[in-house]
Amino acid sequence: MSASLAVASPSVLLQQLESMRNEVQTPECRHWLEQELQGYAPDAQLPWYRIIACRQRGHFLDLNTGRYLTCHIGSQTLCQRDLAHIQFIYARAPAAHYLLHPSSDIEPWPDDLKEQYQALLIPGYLCLQAWHEPVSSLRLRLMEGIEQFINEYPKHAALQPQHSFKALQHSHWHI
Repeated sequence: MSASLAVASPSVLLQQLESMRNEVQTPECRHWLEQELQGYAPDAQLPWYRIIACRQRGHFLDLNTGRYLTCHIGSQTLCQRDLAHIQFIYARAPAAHYLLHPSSDIEPWPDDLKEQYQALLIPGYLCLQAWHEPVSSLRLRLMEGIEQFINEYPKHAALQPQHSFKALQHSHWHI
């Protein structure tokens, strides 16, 4: 993510995606635009900017005093298999969901996972709620990623018309 990019407003960015969908010729780029505007399927590969690293937090009850505590949950308290399910937010919803509703960043842990670790996370405390939240703003990261693609696509298309989208994917797609 380049510091020189001036991120457009969410509504302007969505308008640019809609406009670009009408102008783009390559099937790969059209497919990307459709996924951005309508959402990604559960098995679809996500672009790098839609995979957001998370920290774990919880709301706890001290079993001795009855006091409440909200704090960080260390990743070392979870087995690797369970941590793999919650260490990232996989932002699959349409771009408008994240751009127009900034409160969509926090996601609760699955109930079965919370119940499994409820009494284990902090000795003497009961976990009442657990959630993961992005380390950085999901909304800003999505805006920067989409805008970076929109800004770079014409350059790649001019240099390599046949392979422009694939070249752009290769240079930026994965974390």
